[in-house]
Amino acid sequence: MFKINKNLKIFLIILTAFLFLFFTKGKYGEFSKSKSIKSCMIAQKKILKDKPIEEIKVFCEEEINKNIK
Repeated sequence: MFKINKNLKIFLIILTAFLFLFFTKGKYGEFSKSKSIKSCMIAQKKILKDKPIEEIKVFCEEEINKNIK
């Protein structure tokens, strides 16, 4: 077997962790966004009982997307 420099081991571990976080960001970011939209819709429906759910959904999607950017 060959010996790996201690600094190289640490670098490889950090690089692997970074790549893992980078690839999972998209999956969980979209999940979080959809949960935020759903919770906004629930809150808006409780406040505005007479407003149709389609209008509430559009409003919430616009507000969430505006706050993310």
